[in-house]
This record gives sequence, structure tokens and C-alpha cells, in this order.
Amino acid sequence: MQRIALLISAVLMAGAMGMQAQGLGEVIRTPDQAVPVVNQNLEGTWLYELRRGGQSAAQPPVLLLIQFHSDGTIAASAADGTQSSHHGQWLRVGDQKFLITTFLFSFNESRTFTNIIKVRGNVQLSTDGQTVKGTQEVVLLDPTGKVLATIPGGTFTGVRLTPEIPGDFYDFQKNQ
Repeated sequence: MQRIALLISAVLMAGAMGMQAQGLGEVIRTPDQAVPVVNQNLEGTWLYELRRGGQSAAQPPVLLLIQFHSDGTIAASAADGTQSSHHGQWLRVGDQKFLITTFLFSFNESRTFTNIIKVRGNVQLSTDGQTVKGTQEVVLLDPTGKVLATIPGGTFTGVRLTPEIPGDFYDFQKNQ
């Protein structure tokens, strides 16, 4: 009887030692049941279509190229030609949810500086990480920083831009 108990103990100890040799991180996961993790960040270049609060639905959206950097900073430029580039910050605040705040300068038709604009936005990242949608409010300030108006109700959508293969890519690779 003692021999059987000793043999069972030896088998159990060997099994436990084998498990430790693999490491808990290797045995605790069940790969066939794992849900793929989406990289939940905004890093990269995006094309946004903005609809400002109070803007008529008939008006075309304002296009914006926006770069989200890994350190949480933002650089962007709008296609409407009436503003400076945007500079700001982004922060993840939840599951596929982010806050952004950018600052820019606006100019009149003579290119004279007229206002400081602060844009605060809520961003919802899609589950595949390739599109966003959100809401924004614009805070209009005079050149001294005095708040003139806060305009809520802006919306936007965006698509992540990715590298693309040019038509001569494969020929170029062969010739190099």
C-alpha cells in the first residue's frame, strides 16, 4: 500500500514539475478560445471629415489630416485654408474611447490673426481599429484668451491611413 501511495505521489510531483517548467503564462491560456486583442490606440495618420456644430447638412464636411503620436501629442491640418495647423493631446479613457484636445489659430481673408480655437472631442475607435467617430465642441477665444463662445454639436468620422503598394513595387524590388 505504501508503494502505491509513493508511486502516485511521485507521478503527481513529476506532473507538477513539468507544469512549472512550462511556466504559468504558457499553460494558463487557451489559444483556441482566445479573442484577438485590438491595439487600442490612435497612433498613426487619419483622414477626418468634420461637421461643425450648427453647420447645415447641405454643407460639405471639413477635411482634416491628423497625426496621433505615441507620446499622446497631435499634429493636424485642415483643408479649408482659414486656420493654422492644429496641435494638441490625446488620451485613452476607456475601452476604445479617447479624449482629444487641439488648439489652432484662425485668420481672416487678409491672413490677419483673429482667434484662438480650442477643439475638445470624444473619440470612439471601431473594434477593428481602422475607423473612428465622435463628437466635438469648439471653444472660440479672442487673441487674449477670453472665451467668446462655445459651440457644441460637432461630429466627425475618420479612417486610419495605411501604407499602400505602388504599381511598380515588385519591379522596383527586383531591380534594387
